[in-house]
Parts: sequence; structure tokens; C-alpha cells
Amino acid sequence: MTRPDQDATTPLSVYENEGGEAPTVAVPVDMPLTVPMPTVGSEAGAQQDAAASGKSALSDGLALSISGAVGSVAGLISWLIAARVMPQEAVGYATAFVSAFLLVAGVAQLNLDSAMMLWMPKSGKRAAALFWRSHAVIIPACAAVGLIYMLLAPEIARTGAGPDGSLWFGMFLFVIAAVGWGLWGVHDFSLVAIGKPWWASWRNIVFALVRIGLLVALGAGLGAQGIVLSWVIPIAVFTVGSAVLGGVYTAKFGNKATTGWLPSRSEAAKFLGPTTLAHWGTVLLFNQVTVIVVQRFGPIPGAAFFIAWQAVMVVDIAAQRFMQSLSAQLARDPEGAKAHIAASRKRIFVIFLPMVLVGIALADFGLQIFGPGYAEASTVLRVLLIGMIPRLVISHELGVRQAMNKGVAFARLQLISTFFVIAVVLFMPTGAVDASGQHDVASLLPVAIGYAVSQALCAVGVLALPLLKRLRGAPAA
Repeated sequence: MTRPDQDATTPLSVYENEGGEAPTVAVPVDMPLTVPMPTVGSEAGAQQDAAASGKSALSDGLALSISGAVGSVAGLISWLIAARVMPQEAVGYATAFVSAFLLVAGVAQLNLDSAMMLWMPKSGKRAAALFWRSHAVIIPACAAVGLIYMLLAPEIARTGAGPDGSLWFGMFLFVIAAVGWGLWGVHDFSLVAIGKPWWASWRNIVFALVRIGLLVALGAGLGAQGIVLSWVIPIAVFTVGSAVLGGVYTAKFGNKATTGWLPSRSEAAKFLGPTTLAHWGTVLLFNQVTVIVVQRFGPIPGAAFFIAWQAVMVVDIAAQRFMQSLSAQLARDPEGAKAHIAASRKRIFVIFLPMVLVGIALADFGLQIFGPGYAEASTVLRVLLIGMIPRLVISHELGVRQAMNKGVAFARLQLISTFFVIAVVLFMPTGAVDASGQHDVASLLPVAIGYAVSQALCAVGVLALPLLKRLRGAPAA
């Protein structure tokens, strides 16, 4: 594992702990391993350790992917239920509320979830302190940004408040959701980093079931507000429960160690600064795109686009979370970085490319389940999924750059790919409106094409950059 300001080949043993003394071991003694440590210099031991490390990487990656995919699939199911029990316009307004608090949570948590994957494995007896300090940063940040967002966009708060409720109540629900979701990734990644990856998966599965149950109970009677409450209530409850769970397990992890380490302020800033900018690119891509579409094209076509976009994000989120495991893997086995990177490249396409192809084939059938108004976006969905194929190249490269602590390069790639899409959504002509003043769903096709083209251009750049660097005699970025 390397510090953000160190060369990738610098051994962990040269780093200083918080007290200024060099740690006596390279990693905490309780670093999760599936086999005994081999004798130094033993070829058989090295092979055994590499095999065990690879299995751990696959387990961590699958656990993170399943956690992300469960959330995304549960989201699709909940929107399916909403689409069947309430008008498409109400669904459109609710999507704006949900996308907005997801955006605020992603922006204000400062990429500390990814930081947990890098820092937690070597924190040793300071693991619990690292866990709780992340909360002390995220909670006020999400609350402040959420309140500002609501003051700038009070119409979104009105959806949460309901037709007769107080605007302040809607703002309160929004802030609670933003704070809880801001902590969600920190809890998931902390559990993975200390060797408890499947706790995160089960937590997400139970949360999804509870959220869908609440939507069934509340959606028909409360409309868009019922969708909001089906998110906010379980977020609040599960955030408290997972904070307790994470606190207990990080404390147990730390109690087994003989040394402790926490990043200094300068070390934290050097990692979080550029990667937070990149993370903002991610959350803008995932969430703000749909908010802009609802505002520019209207709630009815916006709702159809949101469902198509969510289907694409099921794959995108799962792929990016799968690549998050590479950070922890290189922390455990930095000498095997090249092999782990190559293996992750193969795995991401083997796992996710079939999902994309199935989605393209079943686009009509899948959207028809939501209703005829949503099925009109089937061509839009197909084009978005085609754009997901080069997006897998980008997702892999992002995971590699983050795991290798190349924060600036990570941020640059993510922001470029995101800004292309945002520009398309902001400036693509909306087309004519019908007699009711609504845009046609077909008017969203240029947006989908713009997404696919922008991701293809970025993927070509990713693949061509190492070749250009070699031709110039310079190391690849």
C-alpha cells in the first residue's frame, strides 16, 4: 500500500504513524488473509499467497458489486411499483427528489468511502478512530450542502412535504436522506476493508426489501411523497444500525493489531482533493443528469428517461464498485499490482458485458413492464446501453488509477467523461412540444446518442494514451 504522495513502489514500512514513529511492521498484524504467511523467499509460498490474494480480491469485488447491484435493482423494482400505482407525472417529480439527495450525499461525503478502502487496512489499532472521524466530517457536510440545495431548489422539497405539508418538513426529510446516504458508502467500504465484505451485501439486501415494502404500503395513498418516505425512513434507521455495526467491527479489527496509523492532514488532503473532484463527476453523472432532464423536458418524458437511466446505472454502479476492491487488494499485495490489474480487466468484462447485451436485447420487454409511456423510451435505453460498453473501459481505468493513488489522473478522466454528458443534456435541443405542452419521449434520443458517443471518445483516449506515452518515451499516466 502506498501513501498518496509516494511512488507506487515505496514500501508501507517507511511511512510514519500519527505519532511520528515508523511502524514496526509493514501492515497491521490482523490483515485478513486466507492462508498462513509464507516463508520469505519461498516460491511455493509466494504462489500460494498470490492465489489467496486473488480469491480475496474476487470476493471483495463481488460483495461490493452485489451491494451496488442490489440497490440499483431494488430501485428499479420500486420505480416499477410506483409506475403501476401512480401517474407518470408524479413519478417524474419523485425522481427529481431522490436524484437530488443522492447528488448531495455524493458531493458532500468527499470520497471518504474510497478513502476507507485505502486507509482502513493499514490503520491497525486506530481503525475505530478512522471510522468515527469520517462520520464527524460527513454528517455536517451533508447537512449543510443539503440545506443549501433545498434553499436553491425549494420545489424539490415540496415533493417531500406533500400537497398540504410544510416546506420545512420536506427540507428536513431531504437533509436526513442526504446525511444517511452520505454515510452509506463509508459503512460498506469499511466493512469490506476489514475483511467483512458480505455484511455489506446482506445489509443492502435487507434495506432494499424494507424500502420496497414501505413503497407498497405508502405509495398508492401518498403518491410522490410516499416514494420519498419509502427512501427516507429506512435510510435513517439503517444508517444508525450500520454505524453501530461498523463501529463494533472496526474496534475488533483494531484490538488485534499491535500498531496504529492514521493519515496526516496533508496526506488526507493529497488523496481526497483530486479524487473528490472525480467523485463529484461520478455523482453528477449518476444523479444530476436525470434532474436536468426532468427540468428541461418535463416530468413525463423525464420519468421515462429516469427509468432507462437507472437500468444503465445498475451496470455502471456495480462495475465501479467491483473496481473499488482493487484498492484493498493492492494494499494487501502491492508487489502483485500488475497481475491484479490484468485480472480485474478480464473480470470486469466477463461479468458485466453479458449484462449489457441482455439489456439491449430485452429493452422493449423490460420497459413495457412499467407501462406504455415508459416503453416509448426503449430505443433510448438501447443506445444508452451501447454507450455502457466503452464505459466499462473507463470504469476499469478509473479503478486502476484510484488504487494506484493517481488522484489527478483519476479526477481528470472522470470529470472529462462526465462533463461531456452534462454538456449534451444541457445544450441538446429539446424539440417541439405536443398539444398538452409536453415533450415527446423520442426527443430524448439525441441525449442518449450524445452519451454513447462521449463515452466512446473517452474510451478511445484511455486505450490510446499508453501507446502515445510509449511512442514519446515517457511513462504511462
